[in-house]
Amino acid sequence: MKRNKKNKKQAIILLHEIYGVNDFIKKQCQKYQKMGFDIFCPNLLEHTPFLYEESDEAYNYFIQNVGFDKYTEINNLANSLKKQYNKIFLLGFSAGATIAWRCGENSLYSGIIACYGSRIRDYTDLNPVCPTLLLFAKEDSFDVSTTITELQYKKNVSITIFDASHGFLDPYSKYYNDYERKKAEAAITQFINQYIK
Repeated sequence: MKRNKKNKKQAIILLHEIYGVNDFIKKQCQKYQKMGFDIFCPNLLEHTPFLYEESDEAYNYFIQNVGFDKYTEINNLANSLKKQYNKIFLLGFSAGATIAWRCGENSLYSGIIACYGSRIRDYTDLNPVCPTLLLFAKEDSFDVSTTITELQYKKNVSITIFDASHGFLDPYSKYYNDYERKKAEAAITQFINQYIK
């Protein structure tokens, strides 16, 4: 697990996509560390990162060896950090976002941010007990509007949709959209700042 520890007040657990702890995830860790957070980024794959060209292999490996039940381990990690930190946020991307969403029924977190978690659609019955920000891309592998309809009236859930494709926050992805990335990052920062006090 990648750990960058500087303070004792606020931490972010950052959950990667199916590809693992790649350059995009490392840059996210650095960005939030510069914002003053201690970062915990578990390598859920326990494997070297997959290339984007290996998406089928990465997906199959993730489903067979990791899966979305990893949320129990993330809750255990958060529980162990609770003694050291006043605020713990959970930030996930894609598969990591779905795991983050599954953690939402646990009161350990000050806030959860889930970026284009396409498999959240399989867990719409969950009811987060902490503030949760869901960021969806308009273009994805599933019917985004139906999922949003199922989630939009849940307590503690805020949803923002971006005119982009799945992976738009990642500058290494072919779906990167700089304009929408800036809007999404502003929304994430605003959300975190709202619950940091």
